[in-house]
Amino acid sequence: MQAYENIRLFLAISVLSISLAGCQNVEQSPLVSASNLTASPRTACQKADSMWNDKILPSRYDQLPPLISPGVIDLLTLITPSFSVKALSTEGDEREEGHHKLIHAFGTEARMRLVINPEARSRYTGIFRSGAECVIGRFSLAGKPAATTSIPALALKIFIGGDHPSVNLLLMHSVDEQAGHNFFERSFSNILPPPVAFSKRVLASGFELSAEKFCAKDPNPGRLSLENLARILPDGNQVLNPTTPYQLIFKPTGQAHSLMQNAGAKDDFRLALEHLQVGQAVYDIYILPEGAPSESAGLLGQLILVAPVVSSRYGDEKLYFQHNMKKK
Repeated sequence: MQAYENIRLFLAISVLSISLAGCQNVEQSPLVSASNLTASPRTACQKADSMWNDKILPSRYDQLPPLISPGVIDLLTLITPSFSVKALSTEGDEREEGHHKLIHAFGTEARMRLVINPEARSRYTGIFRSGAECVIGRFSLAGKPAATTSIPALALKIFIGGDHPSVNLLLMHSVDEQAGHNFFERSFSNILPPPVAFSKRVLASGFELSAEKFCAKDPNPGRLSLENLARILPDGNQVLNPTTPYQLIFKPTGQAHSLMQNAGAKDDFRLALEHLQVGQAVYDIYILPEGAPSESAGLLGQLILVAPVVSSRYGDEKLYFQHNMKKK
């Protein structure tokens, strides 16, 4: 109970400090980019090859580290404006030296391909029209799974050719726990329902305040913009008038869902995901207009696995995914 009171007090101080500061023009700050370690521009797939072959594969674990959950100090840090604004404003592929993941600390990496349904290509622009041949995804849990619940998530890094940074997509079903331990039990989306648990509501409030400081057009942390994917192509060409879907729904395929249908709390999801078959579609991807009923979702494409899933120290300690919110 005292921990909750401390969090409430800390959040109140954060509310006051951010409300006094108001919307600020926070500049994008580059991190170390694993895809720009040489001077000459490279293609999207050359960048992905470099990360996969030179960073991820050499750092594969011989023995998996135990799954842990964030502590109170980690939660307090997450709602600190100086920390969460960085998640919105910092570009790049690697975390700053000395910084570590406070949530989703342990996961597993996969090389994937985003294939767009031919019938959907004319509806949107950028990556939503072209698809992407070279994607690195990270499957993770927010923390150590409880006896009967877990919180899975998927992050995608889509590499862009030339001097452009990668574009990223973060997906979950909810920040609240889901029943069971099947990673593929529920669909993921960039649009999340409001959190229910008190601790998650505190975190969401803190992140929303930071988004306001960042001058986000929509500061709701449960609604991540997709415009970053609609305004550029994998070869680096930019789209002048992007057409962007409102909501993506990543629905696990039947083959993926059956992989962990009997999983329990003691079953390490990282080991289970290694049994995903190369070449299989892991998710069917649907698009849903704002305010439309879920049954009207149209097929956008599929996310297909193109290399065996691995767990690596680089993925847990260095790999970075930017949270995307459109600025005012």
